[in-house]
Amino acid sequence: MARFSDSFLEALKANNEITSVMSSYVELKRAGRDFVCSCPFHAEKTPSCHVYTGTQSFYCFGCHAGGDVISFIRLIEHLEYPESVRFLAQRAGMPMPEDAGSDDASKRRTRMLEMNRDAARYFRDVLNSEAGREGMDYLNERRLERGTMIRYGLGYAPNDWHSLHFHLRRLGYTDDEMADAALVVRNKKSVYDKFRHRVMFPIIDRRGNVIAFGGRALEKDAPAKYLNSDETLVFHKRESLFSLNFAKNTKEKFLILCEGYMDVIMLNQAGFDSAVATLGTAITPQQVQIMKQYAPEVIISYDSDSAGQNAAMKAINLLSEAGVASRVLVIPDAKDPDEYIKKFGAESFRQLLGKTATALDHEFGRLKAGIDLTAAAGRAEFLKKAVPFLASISTDTDRAVYISETAKISEQPVNVITDLVNERRRKNSAGERRAEERELIHSKITRDPINPDSVNYPREERAERGIIAYMFNSPDLLPRVEKKLTPEDFPTAFNRKVFVCVSERIKNGGTLDMGSIGAEFSADEVGRITGICRQADKLPYSIPQLDEYINVLVACRTRREDKPASEMSDEELLRKMDELRNKKKKQ
Repeated sequence: MARFSDSFLEALKANNEITSVMSSYVELKRAGRDFVCSCPFHAEKTPSCHVYTGTQSFYCFGCHAGGDVISFIRLIEHLEYPESVRFLAQRAGMPMPEDAGSDDASKRRTRMLEMNRDAARYFRDVLNSEAGREGMDYLNERRLERGTMIRYGLGYAPNDWHSLHFHLRRLGYTDDEMADAALVVRNKKSVYDKFRHRVMFPIIDRRGNVIAFGGRALEKDAPAKYLNSDETLVFHKRESLFSLNFAKNTKEKFLILCEGYMDVIMLNQAGFDSAVATLGTAITPQQVQIMKQYAPEVIISYDSDSAGQNAAMKAINLLSEAGVASRVLVIPDAKDPDEYIKKFGAESFRQLLGKTATALDHEFGRLKAGIDLTAAAGRAEFLKKAVPFLASISTDTDRAVYISETAKISEQPVNVITDLVNERRRKNSAGERRAEERELIHSKITRDPINPDSVNYPREERAERGIIAYMFNSPDLLPRVEKKLTPEDFPTAFNRKVFVCVSERIKNGGTLDMGSIGAEFSADEVGRITGICRQADKLPYSIPQLDEYINVLVACRTRREDKPASEMSDEELLRKMDELRNKKKKQ
Protein backbone atom coordinates (compact mmCIF):
# COMPACT_ATOMS: atom_id res chain seq x y z
CA MET A 1 0.00 0.00 0.00
CA ALA A 2 1.31 3.42 -0.93
CA ARG A 3 2.43 5.58 2.00
CA PHE A 4 2.25 9.36 2.15
CA SER A 5 3.71 11.59 4.83
CA ASP A 6 1.39 13.30 7.28
CA SER A 7 2.67 16.70 6.14
CA PHE A 8 1.82 15.92 2.49
CA LEU A 9 -1.69 14.68 3.39
CA GLU A 10 -2.33 17.76 5.54
CA ALA A 11 -1.29 20.04 2.65
CA LEU A 12 -3.39 17.99 0.22
CA LYS A 13 -6.53 18.39 2.33
CA ALA A 14 -5.83 22.08 2.98
CA ASN A 15 -5.76 22.60 -0.80
CA ASN A 16 -8.92 20.53 -1.31
CA GLU A 17 -11.43 21.96 1.15
CA ILE A 18 -14.14 19.32 1.52
CA THR A 19 -17.17 21.51 0.73
CA SER A 20 -15.43 22.80 -2.40
CA VAL A 21 -14.79 19.26 -3.63
CA MET A 22 -18.16 17.81 -2.64
CA SER A 23 -20.12 20.71 -4.17
CA SER A 24 -18.82 19.58 -7.57
CA TYR A 25 -20.84 16.39 -7.11
CA VAL A 26 -23.79 17.24 -4.85
CA GLU A 27 -25.83 20.26 -3.82
CA LEU A 28 -24.80 21.32 -0.30
CA LYS A 29 -27.22 23.19 1.97
CA ARG A 30 -26.01 25.06 5.01
CA ALA A 31 -27.10 23.72 8.39
CA GLY A 32 -25.66 25.99 11.07
CA ARG A 33 -21.88 25.96 10.77
CA ASP A 34 -21.97 22.75 8.72
CA PHE A 35 -23.76 21.46 5.61
CA VAL A 36 -26.16 18.69 4.62
CA CYS A 37 -26.89 17.05 1.27
CA SER A 38 -28.68 14.11 -0.26
CA CYS A 39 -26.21 11.25 -0.09
CA PRO A 40 -24.76 10.40 -3.52
CA PHE A 41 -24.11 6.81 -2.41
CA HIS A 42 -27.71 5.68 -1.81
CA ALA A 43 -31.23 6.74 -2.77
CA GLU A 44 -33.00 8.93 -0.22
CA LYS A 45 -35.68 11.61 -0.08
CA THR A 46 -34.48 13.41 3.07
CA PRO A 47 -30.82 14.56 3.19
CA SER A 48 -28.93 12.44 5.71
CA CYS A 49 -25.34 13.17 4.65
CA HIS A 50 -23.65 15.75 6.89
CA VAL A 51 -20.49 17.67 6.03
CA TYR A 52 -18.51 18.93 9.02
CA THR A 53 -16.34 21.92 8.20
CA GLY A 54 -14.53 21.86 11.55
CA THR A 55 -13.15 18.36 11.03
CA GLN A 56 -13.22 18.47 7.20
CA SER A 57 -15.18 15.24 7.14
CA PHE A 58 -18.54 13.85 6.03
CA TYR A 59 -20.83 11.14 7.33
CA CYS A 60 -24.11 9.71 6.05
CA PHE A 61 -26.43 8.54 8.82
CA GLY A 62 -28.37 6.57 6.22
CA CYS A 63 -25.81 4.32 4.53
CA HIS A 64 -22.87 5.05 6.91
CA ALA A 65 -20.48 6.23 4.20
CA GLY A 66 -18.03 8.69 5.64
CA GLY A 67 -14.49 9.96 6.03
CA ASP A 68 -12.48 12.91 4.79
CA VAL A 69 -12.13 14.40 1.31
CA ILE A 70 -9.90 11.51 0.24
CA SER A 71 -12.55 9.00 1.32
CA PHE A 72 -15.21 10.95 -0.59
CA ILE A 73 -13.23 10.91 -3.85
CA ARG A 74 -12.41 7.25 -3.27
CA LEU A 75 -16.12 6.41 -3.12
CA ILE A 76 -17.55 8.79 -5.71
CA GLU A 77 -14.88 8.15 -8.36
CA HIS A 78 -14.38 4.44 -7.50
CA LEU A 79 -10.64 4.87 -7.03
CA GLU A 80 -8.23 3.14 -4.70
CA TYR A 81 -6.54 5.13 -1.94
CA PRO A 82 -3.35 6.11 -3.86
CA GLU A 83 -5.36 7.07 -6.95
CA SER A 84 -7.68 9.24 -4.83
CA VAL A 85 -4.67 11.07 -3.43
CA ARG A 86 -3.29 11.50 -6.95
CA PHE A 87 -6.70 12.77 -8.17
CA LEU A 88 -6.79 15.46 -5.47
CA ALA A 89 -3.15 16.37 -5.99
CA GLN A 90 -3.83 16.99 -9.68
CA ARG A 91 -6.92 19.01 -8.79
CA ALA A 92 -4.86 21.24 -6.52
CA GLY A 93 -1.81 21.38 -8.83
CA MET A 94 0.37 19.66 -6.24
CA PRO A 95 3.29 17.40 -7.20
CA MET A 96 3.06 13.83 -5.96
CA PRO A 97 5.78 12.50 -3.63
CA GLU A 98 8.20 10.49 -5.75
CA ASP A 99 8.48 7.61 -3.30
CA ALA A 100 4.74 7.07 -2.85
CA GLY A 101 4.43 4.36 -5.52
CA SER A 102 1.12 2.65 -6.16
CA ASP A 103 -0.48 -0.39 -4.63
CA ASP A 104 -1.63 -3.61 -6.27
CA ALA A 105 -5.24 -2.46 -6.75
CA SER A 106 -4.07 0.75 -8.42
CA LYS A 107 -1.82 -1.21 -10.76
CA ARG A 108 -4.65 -3.62 -11.46
CA ARG A 109 -6.96 -0.74 -12.34
CA THR A 110 -4.37 0.82 -14.67
CA ARG A 111 -3.76 -2.53 -16.33
CA MET A 112 -7.51 -3.07 -16.84
CA LEU A 113 -7.93 0.32 -18.51
CA GLU A 114 -5.00 -0.43 -20.83
CA MET A 115 -6.54 -3.80 -21.72
CA ASN A 116 -9.94 -2.20 -22.42
CA ARG A 117 -8.25 0.32 -24.71
CA ASP A 118 -6.44 -2.48 -26.56
CA ALA A 119 -9.72 -4.41 -26.88
CA ALA A 120 -11.45 -1.33 -28.30
CA ARG A 121 -8.67 -0.91 -30.87
CA TYR A 122 -8.98 -4.56 -31.83
CA PHE A 123 -12.77 -4.34 -32.33
CA ARG A 124 -12.30 -1.16 -34.38
CA ASP A 125 -9.66 -2.76 -36.59
CA VAL A 126 -11.85 -5.82 -37.18
CA LEU A 127 -14.79 -3.59 -38.19
CA ASN A 128 -12.60 -1.95 -40.82
CA SER A 129 -11.40 -5.26 -42.21
CA GLU A 130 -13.01 -7.89 -44.41
CA ALA A 131 -13.84 -9.87 -41.25
CA GLY A 132 -16.03 -7.01 -40.07
CA ARG A 133 -18.19 -6.72 -43.18
CA GLU A 134 -21.38 -7.79 -41.36
CA GLY A 135 -20.87 -5.15 -38.70
CA MET A 136 -20.09 -2.45 -41.27
CA ASP A 137 -23.16 -3.40 -43.31
CA TYR A 138 -25.36 -3.00 -40.23
CA LEU A 139 -23.93 0.45 -39.42
CA ASN A 140 -24.26 1.56 -43.04
CA GLU A 141 -27.89 0.42 -43.04
CA ARG A 142 -28.44 2.63 -40.01
CA ARG A 143 -26.89 5.45 -42.09
CA LEU A 144 -24.02 6.13 -39.75
CA GLU A 145 -21.35 8.35 -41.24
CA ARG A 146 -17.72 7.34 -41.22
CA GLY A 147 -16.82 10.25 -38.94
CA THR A 148 -19.45 9.16 -36.42
CA MET A 149 -18.05 5.62 -36.32
CA ILE A 150 -14.59 7.02 -35.64
CA ARG A 151 -15.88 9.52 -33.06
CA TYR A 152 -17.51 6.75 -31.03
CA GLY A 153 -14.78 4.17 -31.65
CA LEU A 154 -17.32 1.64 -32.94
CA GLY A 155 -16.12 -1.88 -33.66
CA TYR A 156 -17.10 -5.45 -34.37
CA ALA A 157 -16.60 -8.67 -32.39
CA PRO A 158 -16.21 -11.60 -34.83
CA ASN A 159 -18.39 -14.68 -34.66
CA ASP A 160 -15.56 -16.57 -33.00
CA TRP A 161 -15.09 -18.00 -29.52
CA HIS A 162 -11.45 -16.93 -29.04
CA SER A 163 -10.77 -14.02 -31.37
CA LEU A 164 -10.26 -11.32 -28.71
CA HIS A 165 -9.01 -13.88 -26.18
CA PHE A 166 -6.02 -14.93 -28.29
CA HIS A 167 -5.34 -11.35 -29.46
CA LEU A 168 -5.02 -10.10 -25.87
CA ARG A 169 -2.88 -13.11 -24.97
CA ARG A 170 -0.47 -12.07 -27.72
CA LEU A 171 -0.31 -8.62 -26.15
CA GLY A 172 0.77 -10.16 -22.85
CA TYR A 173 -2.49 -10.17 -20.88
CA THR A 174 -3.34 -13.23 -18.82
CA ASP A 175 -6.62 -15.13 -18.76
CA ASP A 176 -7.13 -13.98 -15.16
CA GLU A 177 -6.76 -10.34 -16.19
CA MET A 178 -9.20 -10.77 -19.08
CA ALA A 179 -11.77 -12.44 -16.83
CA ASP A 180 -11.28 -9.72 -14.23
CA ALA A 181 -12.10 -7.13 -16.91
CA ALA A 182 -15.18 -9.11 -18.05
CA LEU A 183 -13.80 -9.42 -21.58
CA VAL A 184 -13.88 -13.20 -21.46
CA VAL A 185 -16.08 -15.75 -19.72
CA ARG A 186 -14.37 -18.36 -17.60
CA ASN A 187 -15.85 -21.65 -16.46
CA LYS A 188 -14.38 -24.90 -15.14
CA LYS A 189 -13.54 -26.16 -18.62
CA SER A 190 -12.56 -23.19 -20.74
CA VAL A 191 -12.11 -19.47 -21.34
CA TYR A 192 -13.90 -17.81 -24.26
CA ASP A 193 -14.88 -14.37 -25.59
CA LYS A 194 -17.86 -12.69 -23.92
CA PHE A 195 -18.78 -10.71 -27.06
CA ARG A 196 -19.29 -12.58 -30.34
CA HIS A 197 -20.96 -11.55 -33.62
CA ARG A 198 -21.85 -8.11 -32.26
CA VAL A 199 -21.36 -4.48 -33.22
CA MET A 200 -19.34 -3.03 -30.35
CA PHE A 201 -19.88 0.27 -28.52
CA PRO A 202 -17.04 1.30 -26.19
CA ILE A 203 -18.30 2.91 -22.97
CA ILE A 204 -16.02 5.80 -22.10
CA ASP A 205 -15.88 7.66 -18.79
CA ARG A 206 -15.58 11.40 -18.23
CA ARG A 207 -11.80 11.20 -18.29
CA GLY A 208 -11.68 9.44 -21.65
CA ASN A 209 -10.97 5.92 -20.37
CA VAL A 210 -12.63 2.91 -21.99
CA ILE A 211 -14.30 1.30 -18.96
CA ALA A 212 -16.65 -1.25 -20.57
CA PHE A 213 -18.45 -2.32 -23.75
CA GLY A 214 -21.95 -2.73 -25.10
CA GLY A 215 -22.56 -5.20 -27.94
CA ARG A 216 -25.51 -5.24 -30.37
CA ALA A 217 -26.29 -8.75 -31.64
CA LEU A 218 -26.48 -9.26 -35.41
CA GLU A 219 -28.29 -12.61 -35.09
CA LYS A 220 -32.06 -12.16 -35.21
CA ASP A 221 -32.67 -14.93 -32.66
CA ALA A 222 -29.91 -13.89 -30.22
CA PRO A 223 -30.99 -14.35 -26.57
CA ALA A 224 -29.97 -10.75 -25.78
CA LYS A 225 -30.25 -8.01 -28.39
CA TYR A 226 -27.87 -5.82 -26.38
CA LEU A 227 -25.22 -7.18 -24.04
CA ASN A 228 -23.24 -5.03 -21.63
CA SER A 229 -20.02 -5.73 -19.75
CA ASP A 230 -20.38 -7.05 -16.23
CA GLU A 231 -19.37 -4.68 -13.45
CA THR A 232 -15.64 -4.54 -12.80
CA LEU A 233 -13.10 -2.57 -10.82
CA VAL A 234 -13.45 0.29 -13.34
CA PHE A 235 -17.09 -0.07 -14.45
CA HIS A 236 -20.09 0.66 -12.24
CA LYS A 237 -23.26 0.58 -14.32
CA ARG A 238 -25.42 2.59 -11.91
CA GLU A 239 -22.98 5.49 -12.07
CA SER A 240 -22.17 5.51 -15.78
CA LEU A 241 -23.84 7.22 -18.74
CA PHE A 242 -23.13 6.46 -22.38
CA SER A 243 -21.70 9.45 -24.33
CA LEU A 244 -21.20 11.59 -21.21
CA ASN A 245 -17.63 12.12 -22.40
CA PHE A 246 -19.14 14.24 -25.21
CA ALA A 247 -22.21 15.61 -23.44
CA LYS A 248 -20.15 17.08 -20.60
CA ASN A 249 -18.75 19.66 -23.06
CA THR A 250 -22.09 20.64 -24.63
CA LYS A 251 -23.09 24.30 -24.86
CA GLU A 252 -26.75 23.36 -24.50
CA LYS A 253 -28.54 24.04 -21.23
CA PHE A 254 -30.14 20.62 -21.26
CA LEU A 255 -29.25 16.96 -21.62
CA ILE A 256 -31.36 14.59 -23.74
CA LEU A 257 -31.88 11.30 -21.91
CA CYS A 258 -32.31 8.39 -24.32
CA GLU A 259 -32.86 4.67 -23.92
CA GLY A 260 -30.11 3.22 -26.10
CA TYR A 261 -26.73 3.61 -27.75
CA MET A 262 -28.01 4.12 -31.28
CA ASP A 263 -30.49 6.82 -30.22
CA VAL A 264 -27.63 8.80 -28.69
CA ILE A 265 -25.24 8.26 -31.59
CA MET A 266 -27.78 9.30 -34.24
CA LEU A 267 -28.65 12.45 -32.28
CA ASN A 268 -24.97 13.26 -31.92
CA GLN A 269 -24.46 12.76 -35.66
CA ALA A 270 -27.30 15.25 -36.29
CA GLY A 271 -25.57 17.85 -34.12
CA PHE A 272 -27.19 17.23 -30.74
CA ASP A 273 -24.15 16.51 -28.58
CA SER A 274 -26.01 16.66 -25.24
CA ALA A 275 -27.60 13.21 -25.62
CA VAL A 276 -26.80 10.47 -23.09
CA ALA A 277 -28.23 7.04 -22.24
CA THR A 278 -28.40 4.77 -19.23
CA LEU A 279 -26.79 1.38 -19.72
CA GLY A 280 -29.57 -1.16 -19.92
CA THR A 281 -31.02 -0.20 -16.52
CA ALA A 282 -33.65 2.21 -15.22
CA ILE A 283 -32.23 5.60 -14.28
CA THR A 284 -30.55 5.69 -10.86
CA PRO A 285 -30.11 8.49 -8.27
CA GLN A 286 -26.38 8.40 -8.94
CA GLN A 287 -26.91 9.04 -12.67
CA VAL A 288 -29.26 11.92 -11.83
CA GLN A 289 -26.58 13.51 -9.63
CA ILE A 290 -24.07 13.19 -12.47
CA MET A 291 -26.43 14.80 -14.99
CA LYS A 292 -27.14 17.60 -12.54
CA GLN A 293 -23.48 18.59 -12.67
CA TYR A 294 -23.69 19.36 -16.39
CA ALA A 295 -27.16 20.79 -17.05
CA PRO A 296 -30.08 22.30 -15.11
CA GLU A 297 -32.64 20.49 -17.28
CA VAL A 298 -33.15 17.03 -18.78
CA ILE A 299 -35.38 16.21 -21.76
CA ILE A 300 -36.60 12.61 -21.51
CA SER A 301 -36.73 10.77 -24.84
CA TYR A 302 -38.09 7.31 -24.00
CA ASP A 303 -40.27 4.91 -25.97
CA SER A 304 -44.02 5.50 -25.82
CA ASP A 305 -44.83 1.92 -24.74
CA SER A 306 -45.86 1.14 -21.16
CA ALA A 307 -42.33 0.15 -20.10
CA GLY A 308 -40.94 3.38 -21.51
CA GLN A 309 -43.61 5.48 -19.82
CA ASN A 310 -43.07 3.78 -16.44
CA ALA A 311 -39.35 4.43 -16.78
CA ALA A 312 -40.10 8.05 -17.68
CA MET A 313 -42.18 8.55 -14.53
CA LYS A 314 -39.38 7.17 -12.39
CA ALA A 315 -36.93 9.53 -14.10
CA ILE A 316 -39.29 12.48 -13.59
CA ASN A 317 -39.50 11.85 -9.83
CA LEU A 318 -35.79 11.26 -9.36
CA LEU A 319 -34.94 14.40 -11.32
CA SER A 320 -37.52 16.40 -9.39
CA GLU A 321 -36.16 15.21 -6.03
CA ALA A 322 -32.68 16.29 -7.12
CA GLY A 323 -33.92 19.74 -8.19
CA VAL A 324 -33.47 19.11 -11.91
CA ALA A 325 -36.17 20.39 -14.28
CA SER A 326 -37.43 17.83 -16.78
CA ARG A 327 -39.50 17.73 -19.94
CA VAL A 328 -40.78 14.81 -22.01
CA LEU A 329 -40.18 14.64 -25.75
CA VAL A 330 -43.21 13.63 -27.82
CA ILE A 331 -42.32 12.80 -31.42
CA PRO A 332 -45.14 13.10 -33.99
CA ASP A 333 -45.14 11.05 -37.20
CA ALA A 334 -42.00 9.09 -36.29
CA LYS A 335 -41.07 6.24 -33.96
CA ASP A 336 -37.87 7.86 -32.61
CA PRO A 337 -35.65 10.98 -32.95
CA ASP A 338 -33.55 9.32 -35.67
CA GLU A 339 -36.55 8.69 -37.93
CA TYR A 340 -37.94 12.17 -37.26
CA ILE A 341 -34.64 13.85 -38.18
CA LYS A 342 -34.36 11.79 -41.37
CA LYS A 343 -37.91 12.80 -42.34
CA PHE A 344 -38.00 16.45 -41.31
CA GLY A 345 -34.40 17.53 -40.66
CA ALA A 346 -32.31 18.55 -37.66
CA GLU A 347 -33.67 22.11 -37.47
CA SER A 348 -37.25 20.84 -37.24
CA PHE A 349 -36.15 18.52 -34.43
CA ARG A 350 -34.55 21.43 -32.58
CA GLN A 351 -37.85 23.30 -32.78
CA LEU A 352 -39.59 20.18 -31.47
CA LEU A 353 -37.26 20.17 -28.44
CA GLY A 354 -38.27 23.74 -27.68
CA LYS A 355 -41.98 22.87 -27.70
CA THR A 356 -41.78 19.91 -25.32
CA ALA A 357 -44.10 20.03 -22.32
CA THR A 358 -42.84 19.84 -18.77
CA ALA A 359 -42.57 16.25 -17.62
CA LEU A 360 -45.53 16.41 -15.24
CA ASP A 361 -47.70 18.20 -17.80
CA HIS A 362 -46.95 15.43 -20.25
CA GLU A 363 -47.79 12.67 -17.80
CA PHE A 364 -50.93 14.47 -16.67
CA GLY A 365 -52.03 14.87 -20.28
CA ARG A 366 -51.68 11.13 -20.88
CA LEU A 367 -54.21 10.46 -18.12
CA LYS A 368 -56.91 12.31 -20.08
CA ALA A 369 -56.18 10.66 -23.42
CA GLY A 370 -59.12 8.69 -24.84
CA ILE A 371 -61.52 9.60 -22.01
CA ASP A 372 -64.82 11.44 -22.51
CA LEU A 373 -64.58 14.05 -19.76
CA THR A 374 -68.05 15.40 -20.54
CA ALA A 375 -69.59 12.25 -19.10
CA ALA A 376 -69.72 11.41 -15.39
CA ALA A 377 -68.34 7.92 -16.08
CA GLY A 378 -65.42 9.44 -17.98
CA ARG A 379 -64.63 11.87 -15.14
CA ALA A 380 -64.74 8.98 -12.66
CA GLU A 381 -62.36 6.96 -14.84
CA PHE A 382 -60.02 9.95 -15.08
CA LEU A 383 -60.05 10.41 -11.30
CA LYS A 384 -59.28 6.72 -10.77
CA LYS A 385 -56.18 7.11 -12.96
CA ALA A 386 -55.20 10.48 -11.53
CA VAL A 387 -55.00 9.54 -7.85
CA PRO A 388 -52.02 7.11 -8.15
CA PHE A 389 -50.26 9.62 -10.41
CA LEU A 390 -50.81 12.49 -7.94
CA ALA A 391 -49.63 10.32 -5.05
CA SER A 392 -46.42 9.54 -6.91
CA ILE A 393 -45.44 13.24 -7.25
CA SER A 394 -42.69 13.76 -4.71
CA THR A 395 -42.75 17.55 -4.29
CA ASP A 396 -45.58 19.17 -2.29
CA THR A 397 -45.89 22.24 -4.53
CA ASP A 398 -46.22 20.26 -7.76
CA ARG A 399 -48.67 17.88 -6.15
CA ALA A 400 -50.90 20.77 -4.97
CA VAL A 401 -50.96 22.28 -8.48
CA TYR A 402 -52.06 19.05 -10.15
CA ILE A 403 -54.58 18.24 -7.42
CA SER A 404 -56.19 21.59 -8.20
CA GLU A 405 -56.25 20.76 -11.93
CA THR A 406 -57.70 17.32 -11.22
CA ALA A 407 -60.45 18.87 -9.09
CA LYS A 408 -61.48 21.14 -11.96
CA ILE A 409 -61.55 18.35 -14.56
CA SER A 410 -63.31 15.80 -12.36
CA GLU A 411 -65.68 18.44 -10.93
CA GLN A 412 -64.85 17.40 -7.38
CA PRO A 413 -63.84 19.61 -4.40
CA VAL A 414 -60.09 20.04 -3.87
CA ASN A 415 -60.32 18.67 -0.32
CA VAL A 416 -61.91 15.43 -1.61
CA ILE A 417 -59.07 14.91 -4.12
CA THR A 418 -56.51 15.80 -1.44
CA ASP A 419 -57.98 13.23 0.98
CA LEU A 420 -57.90 10.52 -1.71
CA VAL A 421 -54.30 11.33 -2.60
CA ASN A 422 -53.16 11.47 1.03
CA GLU A 423 -54.78 8.10 1.69
CA ARG A 424 -52.95 6.64 -1.29
CA ARG A 425 -49.68 8.19 -0.10
CA ARG A 426 -50.20 6.70 3.36
CA LYS A 427 -50.66 3.26 1.82
CA ASN A 428 -47.56 3.77 -0.32
CA SER A 429 -45.58 4.93 2.72
CA ALA A 430 -46.76 1.96 4.75
CA GLY A 431 -45.59 -0.33 1.96
CA GLU A 432 -42.22 1.43 1.89
CA ARG A 433 -41.94 1.16 5.68
CA ARG A 434 -42.72 -2.55 5.57
CA ALA A 435 -40.02 -2.96 2.92
CA GLU A 436 -37.57 -1.01 5.09
CA GLU A 437 -38.50 -3.13 8.13
CA ARG A 438 -37.96 -6.34 6.15
CA GLU A 439 -34.58 -5.01 5.06
CA LEU A 440 -33.74 -4.05 8.65
CA ILE A 441 -34.73 -7.49 9.95
CA HIS A 442 -32.70 -9.09 7.17
CA SER A 443 -29.69 -6.94 8.02
CA LYS A 444 -29.99 -7.91 11.68
CA ILE A 445 -29.96 -11.62 10.98
CA THR A 446 -27.22 -11.20 8.37
CA ARG A 447 -23.64 -10.99 9.59
CA ASP A 448 -22.06 -7.55 9.52
CA PRO A 449 -19.80 -7.64 6.41
CA ILE A 450 -17.27 -5.23 7.94
CA ASN A 451 -17.17 -6.63 11.46
CA PRO A 452 -18.81 -10.10 11.34
CA ASP A 453 -17.68 -10.90 14.90
CA SER A 454 -19.99 -8.21 16.31
CA VAL A 455 -23.03 -10.52 16.25
CA ASN A 456 -21.31 -12.82 18.78
CA TYR A 457 -20.00 -10.00 20.99
CA PRO A 458 -22.59 -7.18 20.93
CA ARG A 459 -21.73 -5.74 24.38
CA GLU A 460 -17.99 -6.09 23.86
CA GLU A 461 -18.20 -4.55 20.38
CA ARG A 462 -19.88 -1.44 21.84
CA ALA A 463 -17.11 -1.21 24.43
CA GLU A 464 -14.46 -1.55 21.71
CA ARG A 465 -16.04 1.32 19.79
CA GLY A 466 -16.08 3.41 22.95
CA ILE A 467 -12.36 2.83 23.55
CA ILE A 468 -11.51 3.65 19.93
CA ALA A 469 -13.53 6.86 20.17
CA TYR A 470 -11.60 7.77 23.34
CA MET A 471 -8.30 7.25 21.52
CA PHE A 472 -9.33 9.72 18.82
CA ASN A 473 -10.61 12.19 21.42
CA SER A 474 -7.91 11.77 24.10
CA PRO A 475 -4.78 10.01 22.74
CA ASP A 476 -3.00 10.70 26.04
CA LEU A 477 -5.20 8.03 27.68
CA LEU A 478 -3.66 5.20 25.63
CA PRO A 479 -1.30 4.15 28.49
CA ARG A 480 -4.35 3.76 30.75
CA VAL A 481 -5.92 1.39 28.22
CA GLU A 482 -2.72 -0.60 27.60
CA LYS A 483 -2.20 -1.02 31.34
CA LYS A 484 -5.14 -3.46 31.38
CA LEU A 485 -5.66 -4.49 27.77
CA THR A 486 -3.72 -5.86 24.82
CA PRO A 487 -5.00 -5.97 21.22
CA GLU A 488 -5.82 -9.66 21.78
CA ASP A 489 -8.44 -8.57 24.33
CA PHE A 490 -10.53 -7.03 21.54
CA PRO A 491 -12.76 -9.97 20.54
CA THR A 492 -13.83 -8.54 17.14
CA ALA A 493 -11.19 -8.59 14.41
CA PHE A 494 -12.13 -5.30 12.74
CA ASN A 495 -12.11 -3.20 15.91
CA ARG A 496 -8.88 -4.93 16.96
CA LYS A 497 -7.28 -3.84 13.68
CA VAL A 498 -8.50 -0.26 14.18
CA PHE A 499 -7.20 -0.17 17.76
CA VAL A 500 -3.78 -1.45 16.68
CA CYS A 501 -3.58 1.12 13.90
CA VAL A 502 -4.64 4.00 16.16
CA SER A 503 -2.39 3.01 19.07
CA GLU A 504 0.65 2.64 16.79
CA ARG A 505 0.08 6.10 15.32
CA ILE A 506 -0.27 7.60 18.80
CA LYS A 507 3.00 5.99 19.94
CA ASN A 508 4.80 7.13 16.81
CA GLY A 509 3.50 10.68 17.07
CA GLY A 510 1.43 10.38 13.90
CA THR A 511 -1.72 12.28 12.99
CA LEU A 512 -5.04 10.70 13.87
CA ASP A 513 -7.42 11.44 11.00
CA MET A 514 -9.10 9.55 8.19
CA GLY A 515 -6.53 10.75 5.65
CA SER A 516 -3.61 9.32 7.55
CA ILE A 517 -5.15 5.95 8.44
CA GLY A 518 -7.24 5.57 5.28
CA ALA A 519 -4.43 3.83 3.40
CA GLU A 520 -4.80 0.81 5.70
CA PHE A 521 -8.57 0.38 5.29
CA SER A 522 -11.14 0.03 2.53
CA ALA A 523 -13.52 2.90 1.76
CA ASP A 524 -16.38 1.08 3.56
CA GLU A 525 -14.16 0.50 6.59
CA VAL A 526 -13.20 4.19 6.69
CA GLY A 527 -16.93 4.99 6.71
CA ARG A 528 -17.38 2.67 9.71
CA ILE A 529 -14.50 4.33 11.60
CA THR A 530 -15.91 7.77 10.82
CA GLY A 531 -19.26 6.59 12.17
CA ILE A 532 -17.59 5.48 15.42
CA CYS A 533 -16.08 8.94 15.82
CA ARG A 534 -19.27 10.82 14.89
CA GLN A 535 -21.56 8.78 17.11
CA ALA A 536 -19.06 9.11 19.93
CA ASP A 537 -19.44 12.91 19.87
CA LYS A 538 -22.25 12.43 22.40
CA LEU A 539 -20.09 10.39 24.79
CA PRO A 540 -19.35 11.78 28.25
CA TYR A 541 -15.57 11.66 27.97
CA SER A 542 -14.72 10.77 31.56
CA ILE A 543 -12.23 8.39 33.16
CA PRO A 544 -14.98 6.28 34.83
CA GLN A 545 -16.70 5.81 31.45
CA LEU A 546 -13.44 4.69 29.82
CA ASP A 547 -12.77 2.31 32.72
CA GLU A 548 -16.23 0.83 32.27
CA TYR A 549 -15.44 0.05 28.63
CA ILE A 550 -12.10 -1.46 29.63
CA ASN A 551 -13.73 -3.63 32.31
CA VAL A 552 -16.19 -5.06 29.78
CA LEU A 553 -13.26 -6.38 27.70
CA VAL A 554 -11.36 -7.58 30.79
CA ALA A 555 -14.44 -9.57 31.87
CA CYS A 556 -14.70 -11.05 28.38
CA ARG A 557 -11.04 -12.11 28.53
CA THR A 558 -11.59 -13.75 31.91
CA ARG A 559 -14.55 -15.72 30.58
CA ARG A 560 -12.48 -16.92 27.64
CA GLU A 561 -9.60 -17.93 29.92
CA ASP A 562 -11.92 -19.93 32.17
CA LYS A 563 -13.68 -21.67 29.29
CA PRO A 564 -12.57 -25.28 28.69
CA ALA A 565 -10.95 -25.92 25.31
CA SER A 566 -13.61 -28.54 24.56
CA GLU A 567 -16.31 -25.82 24.66
CA MET A 568 -14.41 -23.34 22.52
CA SER A 569 -15.28 -22.62 18.89
CA ASP A 570 -12.52 -23.06 16.31
CA GLU A 571 -12.07 -19.28 16.24
CA GLU A 572 -11.84 -19.03 20.04
CA LEU A 573 -9.37 -21.90 20.14
CA LEU A 574 -7.13 -20.27 17.53
CA ARG A 575 -7.27 -16.97 19.40
CA LYS A 576 -6.39 -18.74 22.65
CA MET A 577 -3.36 -20.37 20.99
CA ASP A 578 -2.25 -16.98 19.63
CA GLU A 579 -2.56 -15.44 23.09
CA LEU A 580 -0.45 -18.21 24.63
CA ARG A 581 2.20 -17.82 21.92
CA ASN A 582 2.34 -14.06 22.49
CA LYS A 583 2.69 -14.55 26.24
CA LYS A 584 5.60 -16.94 25.68
CA LYS A 585 7.34 -14.43 23.43
CA LYS A 586 7.03 -11.72 26.09
CA GLN A 587 8.50 -14.06 28.71
